[in-house]
This record gives sequence, structure tokens and C-alpha cells, in this order.
Amino acid sequence: MDRYLKVFKFTFEVFGMAMKNKVLLRPLMINIIAGMLVSVGLAFGYSQVENPTMAYVILATGLVLLYFIDYFNNGLTASLIYEQVTTGDAQFGTAMARTMKSLPGILTFAAISGLLDLLASYASERKDIVGKLVLRVIYWVWTTAVYVVMPTMVIENTGFFGAFKKSKDYMKNDPTQVGTGIIGVGIASWALGAVCVAGAYGALRALLPVNVILAAFCFYFITNIYWGLSGFIKTTYFTCFYLWAKECERQGSAESELAPAPLAACL
Repeated sequence: MDRYLKVFKFTFEVFGMAMKNKVLLRPLMINIIAGMLVSVGLAFGYSQVENPTMAYVILATGLVLLYFIDYFNNGLTASLIYEQVTTGDAQFGTAMARTMKSLPGILTFAAISGLLDLLASYASERKDIVGKLVLRVIYWVWTTAVYVVMPTMVIENTGFFGAFKKSKDYMKNDPTQVGTGIIGVGIASWALGAVCVAGAYGALRALLPVNVILAAFCFYFITNIYWGLSGFIKTTYFTCFYLWAKECERQGSAESELAPAPLAACL
């Protein structure tokens, strides 16, 4: 289990790096705040509609917007981590310019993720256990692919399909055992989710008798802390993996010393 739990050490290394250059945390803060506001607005709009078709339209639009916020900020994170580990001085303006060039691809990711989320919810409502399981597996694979593809798309400024092809080639010829990291990141995300979900529902139950609006804000704030932190950890890991895989390919070696500092420290 030790190699899977090394992702926790990696997380501490990344946040240690972020303390030296706090601009690395800016996308995380934007993600949490923007996600919370959209979540509250989506919940309110959805609760006011009685027509099932209109309710699904509002839900679909809101989900795509939430995924777009998450993925765009993950793109910013990938760009900032890349700059920090290669130059030692990440700049938010440069990261924004680089990420904006990948806007069509990020929007495509968000639209597909939102659709898969809706299909999974639809299967759940119909009590279609097999369909629900299949869709959940597809959804998990897809959202994992987003984190693998994102650094390729943003850093190399490839298109949507170009990023998938390149990331597929890296995974196919991977000398770095990224699968270990995927499992480790999943464990870290699960542990973080358990804490945040418990905190979110605890705050909701405690504050509902006091004020409904305050309870909703606290619930979505804690929930979006989870989504923001989970995305930040996954994005930083896969960005470091991407940079390591490129260097391994260039030098024909898989030495841990070739990995970016946060990843090399826990290999």
C-alpha cells in the first residue's frame, strides 16, 4: 500500500511549493467561489421549475457550466504548475493566455462530462442497476482522462483530438507506472470526499433551523472545497506525470530524478 499512499506526500510537496508562490492557489480559490455561487443559483432555479423538460434543461446547463468552471481552472493550474517547475516563477497572466487558447477543448470536455452526469442520474432514477453501473464506469474513465489530457492540451496548445492522441501515446508507452498514481489519487480524493461530505451535511443539518440561505451557502461552499481540492490534486499530479513522461521519452530513461520536484520527492 505504501506506493499508493505516496500521493499524500506528493500533495504536501505541492502545497509546500504553492506557499512559496501563492499564485499557484489562485485557480483553486476561483474554482471554489465560482462553483459555490453557480451551485446555489442552479439549486434555486431547479427548485422553482415544475415542468420536467425545463428542469432538465436548467440542470444540463448548470452542470456544463459547473464542469466548465472546474476544468478551466484545472487548465490554469496545469499551466501554472508547468511554469513553476520549469522556470521557478509562474505568472497568472501567462497561464490565463495559454489556457484561453484551449477554450474550445475545455468546453467540449465540460459538455460531455455534463451529459454523462445526466445520463447516470437518469439511469439511477429508472432504477436501471446495470445501466447505472456502466455509465458510472464510463464517467469515471472519462473524468480521469480529462486530468491526463488537460496538461497536453493546455501546455502544447493541441486541439481536443490532438490532446487525446498524445496522451494515449504517453499512456501506451508509459515507463513511469502512472496507474499507481491514479489509484493513489483516487484514495486521496475518496478520503477528502468523506471528510467534506460529512462536513457539508453536518453544516446543513445544523444551520437549517437557523437560516435556509445560510445553510445552503455553507453546504455548497464545503462541497465545492472538495471538488476544487480534488481537481487541484489530480491536475497537479497528472501535470507532473506528463512532464516526467515527456522527459523520459526524450532521454530514453525512467529515472525518478527526471520527474518534476514535487513528484520526484515521493518516488
